Amino acid sequence: MKIGIEAERANVANPTGVERYARELIFHLAKLDQHNQYVLYFRTEPRTEFKKLPANFQLKVLPFPMVWTQTRLTLELLLHPVDVFFMAIQALPFFHPRNSVITVHDIAYEFFPKAFGGFMLFYLKLTTRWGVWRAKRIVTVSDVTKHDIVRVYGANEKKITTVHLGLNPELHPEDYSKVQGVLDKYGLSYKKYILFVSTLQPRKNIPKLIDAYLKLKKEHHIEEKLVIAGGRGWLWEPIMKKIDEAKGSGVMYLEYVPQSDLTSLYSGAVMLTQPSIYEGFGFPPLEAMACGTPVVVSNISSLPEVVGDAGVLVDPNSVNSIAEGMLRLLVNKELRDKLSEQGIARAAEFTWDKTASEVLKIIEESK
Repeated sequence: MKIGIEAERANVANPTGVERYARELIFHLAKLDQHNQYVLYFRTEPRTEFKKLPANFQLKVLPFPMVWTQTRLTLELLLHPVDVFFMAIQALPFFHPRNSVITVHDIAYEFFPKAFGGFMLFYLKLTTRWGVWRAKRIVTVSDVTKHDIVRVYGANEKKITTVHLGLNPELHPEDYSKVQGVLDKYGLSYKKYILFVSTLQPRKNIPKLIDAYLKLKKEHHIEEKLVIAGGRGWLWEPIMKKIDEAKGSGVMYLEYVPQSDLTSLYSGAVMLTQPSIYEGFGFPPLEAMACGTPVVVSNISSLPEVVGDAGVLVDPNSVNSIAEGMLRLLVNKELRDKLSEQGIARAAEFTWDKTASEVLKIIEESK
């Protein structure tokens, strides 16, 4: 069977959640499957690691300046058909193979439309409706997203399968001797900071997190810093203003942190908190858990599904609840140690081999 995969988003230098999924899936499919033939479609020159894939992987570079998916990729699929076409996102080309599989990570734009620019909002809604309607099978990364697209788009639940994402196996607890050298680069001390990792955008609920942290500083005189790490997404300006206003009170902003430093950053934190209003999956809490760092996360959306009973759940709409959740961990070492052990065990259940195996089964069933 010949399987086509849109691979351009796996080709970026600094991947975030969706790009990491696309990238990890390709390389783990290469480990698992030597039988099927794969065609990877790129708009730009593939990074070196893609050129080392096995012989059953063909790389096609299709340069085109704009609207690449709907124009150049569409033409390629018409001229050189494949048996099954896979997208790591929801945006199917308007002309595509009958046997196509898409991935829907979340539909945050349906619930938080003001957080997206006008054209991007239009594009996301259009492509998701089209993909959900036309795809033969749909992969979602959480049951929450599955239920969302059934409820919002009237999708056929029978063609949707939840496949949880995996973790980098290199993520593991590191002690002071291995971590502090990296922390020195950021001006941080081991177990003396609360960590938040994610793109700056409204649904991440950063202003309420900062308010909760400032409440703890004022009422309990905590010494730990609040470290916010992540690139700037939609409507980042008001969030950055809030961060800047709080910098004198122990809040730090690190911008995007390279993957090579994340293990140390997770391991050195006293906790990770992610009180998001909406998440399709939620990588950072799971990564922190793999590093033995306890987590405080929202009690809504997909985060309880991912964290299970290995974290402290809080109401993201309540500053008091977020503050109380963080305080529980700060003052209770026994609870921190317990959740650290539970988090490591929980995170071990999420592997890229398992993710790729389940996606491959869906692709093969789609022929």
